[in-house]
Amino acid sequence: MCPVCGRGFCLRLIIDSLREDPLYGQQLPPVSDSINENACQLCKQEKLTFEPPPMYCFPCGARIRRNGPYYAYDTRDTHHSVCIPCYNKSRGHTIEVEGQMFPKARFQKKRNDEETEECWVNCERCNCWQHQICALFNDINYDVKQAYTCLYCYIEEVKRGLHVPSPQSAVLGASDLPRTALSDHIEERLFKRLKLERQARAVQSGRSFDEVAGADGLVVRVVSSVDKKVGVKPRFLETFQEDNYPTEFPYKSKAVLLFQKIDGVEVCLFGMYVQEFGAECAFPNQRRVYLSYLDSVKYLRPGIKAATGEALCTFVYHEILIGYLEYCKQRGFTSCYIWARPPLEGDNIFYCNPTIQTTRTSDKLREWCLAMIRKATKEEIVVELTNLYDHFFITTGECKAKVTASRLPYFDGDYWPGVAEDMVNQLHQEEDDQKLQKKGNAKKIIRKRALEAAGHTDLSGNASEDDMLMQKLGETIYPMEEDFIMVHLQYSCSNCRSFMSSGKRWACHQCRSFYICDKCYSAEQELEERERHPSNSRETHELHPVDIVGVPEETKDGDGIIESKFFDTRHAFLSLCQENHYQFDTLRRAKHSSMMVLYRLHNPTVV
Repeated sequence: MCPVCGRGFCLRLIIDSLREDPLYGQQLPPVSDSINENACQLCKQEKLTFEPPPMYCFPCGARIRRNGPYYAYDTRDTHHSVCIPCYNKSRGHTIEVEGQMFPKARFQKKRNDEETEECWVNCERCNCWQHQICALFNDINYDVKQAYTCLYCYIEEVKRGLHVPSPQSAVLGASDLPRTALSDHIEERLFKRLKLERQARAVQSGRSFDEVAGADGLVVRVVSSVDKKVGVKPRFLETFQEDNYPTEFPYKSKAVLLFQKIDGVEVCLFGMYVQEFGAECAFPNQRRVYLSYLDSVKYLRPGIKAATGEALCTFVYHEILIGYLEYCKQRGFTSCYIWARPPLEGDNIFYCNPTIQTTRTSDKLREWCLAMIRKATKEEIVVELTNLYDHFFITTGECKAKVTASRLPYFDGDYWPGVAEDMVNQLHQEEDDQKLQKKGNAKKIIRKRALEAAGHTDLSGNASEDDMLMQKLGETIYPMEEDFIMVHLQYSCSNCRSFMSSGKRWACHQCRSFYICDKCYSAEQELEERERHPSNSRETHELHPVDIVGVPEETKDGDGIIESKFFDTRHAFLSLCQENHYQFDTLRRAKHSSMMVLYRLHNPTVV
């Protein structure tokens, strides 16, 4: 807190933070050296432009590259962009955009080179100009009838007794957002682990605890927690209509953010979106969790290595995820799914990641996730690690689980449901094409032969379609199988692959990771000649019962609904940031963007 103005930030803190910003570095001259009246009083820069929002072609969805040509048709309410290839290949005098036909003559050729300059604010005391971002100016909360006073003048007026500083408690921050059982659990674990890490670092350096830097001022909050439903796509649902496959799956969508106070200003550093399918949800989504998105910006302080040798920010973000997995395990969830694929450029949670923060490749992102899971495994939070392909597409040894798409967990926005719907459409199109009836019959024959060769015996309508779908899905997923991470929070049956949350599990003390559920064990007991374990072995291993304890019947955590139109979905938050230029590419912009996000969270009715 500034000792003069009493605020959580002051001019000196702002200037010091600007000097540390990677965009400017040491380019900023001393404050007293400024002689350019057209430059910002704080950062000494003149015109600064925002990163333009990404532009996409409406017909094909491809991103229109920066400074590249494109065609545009603008009306009072809409803007239609069309890339050059789509415009050229469109025959006739019209172009189809979102199901509507527009005359090509109305499209004008443009170049994607528009720039938006950062806004300024003028102090009516000293008549100096500052960038609104540099001054941490809240243009939403600004009363046009009241003159703006810059921090230079405000501090001078406080010294002369013309103002009484507002207490720090008057400014609502991240810690004032509603607490939940989840945020409390993650914070408690995070602070405990950070204390142990700091102690370990002190021992390594031969200094006392207080002599080594620690990550202070951290706040974890759930900013959105709402009930949603994911509807099953029609063609996929039609394939399993005889199996009474659910038409939709209810789930709880949550958004979790991490803030840290840097130079007196709270900065949003980490965010994740999760989908929780509880005990009340139907199979195959019952008791499953999907980590749909996570993103971070590299501003956590201090920017040092942890005692483990990894970056301290990595340590913090890993602990948040481990804390979440631990929380889900305690609530009775059985598995968590992570698709370790980097998002497309400009499709993150935070709009415009730092330029110093390189985009992770699939290999690096996957290893980052696996390193976190290995830590959770050591703490026995995770009991097994596998992937979607190995668990649902492969049956080896004593596994008797049916290979069917109806067993795959169906998540909102996940990769495979969209791909599967396209594949089912393709299969139906081949069969329904009357003009190519003979060719279609040939394809059916080829398809049946392929299924017979793969060992499938039931080649009736839906069964055959399911088998073909799994075969095509497997071929698509297999090259990137390691990216579809599947974390087991509870034990799964080695026979039927179902997760065990009650009763007993029957374990083999001689074989590693072999467990079967009560149902499979009873079925084996009823056989006239019990199947041997291990299979194809002369000796039979004895199975020992283990009571399953600590898994609650209900998965609800008791937290209420937290609604936020800005965080309801990742796209809603991204759109908010793009429309208002809330960028995170530099620390100065991240501070201002976080300040505005917090203001909107505390004032949800603000437009």
